[in-house]
Amino acid sequence: MVINRLLLRFILLFTMALAARAQSDFHAYLGSEDLIEGGRVEKLTVVTSNLLFNIRPPRGWTRQVNEAGQKIIFTAPSGKSAITVQFTGNSPGKLPDADTLRAQALAAHPGAGFIQSGIAPTGYKPGLFFDLARMPAPGVVQKLRHVYLPQPAGEVEFILAASGDEFEQKKQVLISTLRGFRVQAEKPK
Repeated sequence: MVINRLLLRFILLFTMALAARAQSDFHAYLGSEDLIEGGRVEKLTVVTSNLLFNIRPPRGWTRQVNEAGQKIIFTAPSGKSAITVQFTGNSPGKLPDADTLRAQALAAHPGAGFIQSGIAPTGYKPGLFFDLARMPAPGVVQKLRHVYLPQPAGEVEFILAASGDEFEQKKQVLISTLRGFRVQAEKPK
């Protein structure tokens, strides 16, 4: 009887441990930080793969966090532009070559054509960006900037999708968001 209870407790604890391990280790929480120039800014801290990622959300944009998909979507007040931040386990520590990333960006956005590519400076390490354009409906132009950043556990992708008339302005918002992006090792508990 005592052995059965111990066995039952062991099985229950083992099952709970497996369920906890199966859950995503991706968590995002809102906070703020002091700037060395003075003042305070809002930041979104993502904890995943024993790393802390700090992102300064675009001011006035709404945010939606999808922990299961390891994705954050910021939407502009107009609703015509969004920045998606996607965390992946692809290519830990180093990005693939530019031709591979260009093909991935085009595959991720069916019907899009390539415009240009370049270096994307960030508050962490430089990445690569690819500007694309497509017409999802007659008379509707959507422009995209797909940015790939290396990180120790994979890649972080920042994707700006904007209407043709908002792209240049929202591109500056993306650049500002990238400048505030930082990565550090999670502090032990």
